[in-house]
Amino acid sequence: MTREALNNSIWSVSLVLQFGLLALIFLRRIAGRIPTFTLLLAFYPVRAAVLYFLSGHLAKDDLLSLYQGLALAALLLVILVAAELGWQLWKLLPRARWGLLATPVVAAAAAEMLWRALPMKSLVPADRVEMFGSALMVLLFGFALAGRAPEFLRNVTGGLAAFGLVDLMATAGKNFAAERRDAAMFAGWSYANSGVYVLVVLFWMLSLRSEKTE
Repeated sequence: MTREALNNSIWSVSLVLQFGLLALIFLRRIAGRIPTFTLLLAFYPVRAAVLYFLSGHLAKDDLLSLYQGLALAALLLVILVAAELGWQLWKLLPRARWGLLATPVVAAAAAEMLWRALPMKSLVPADRVEMFGSALMVLLFGFALAGRAPEFLRNVTGGLAAFGLVDLMATAGKNFAAERRDAAMFAGWSYANSGVYVLVVLFWMLSLRSEKTE
């Protein structure tokens, strides 16, 4: 299988699963409980479809500007999702409130330390805001797990944490691969990122399928 065929296969499977997950969330009437998370799930496949279908119709600079704008919008949504989930944990876990207040600071410090450990002259610089969002999701899952939050919240934060952790690893891996101009390593970390998100979507579909409607 050629790399283009592999990319198209992953893209198609991911898109179908993401729309399937969205349908499940609305059918189970879960969207109202986590509206920002639902918006993020809708944003990802729409963004992928828009970029795919416009890639052959826009100039390179225009496509790059569109990609960067959509990437910024995705980062903002991730931060809003973290705030939404953090607020739910705040209400459910009163004993963990001081820790939850410190979570953004700890996540920012972790992202900064990891960013400083990466090569400064890499052709693909790491995004500290993206790394902050990923670290935030990992920490929120830690609180949900340690505080024995409802299974619903553990499943949502757990999926985001798994993707966030792999995203941090992939960011570092791609950064070092770019510095060494190792195309195979760079592609491997990119596929790892995409593959784990597909697995996370499958996990959410299976876990949310039995969630009670409201």
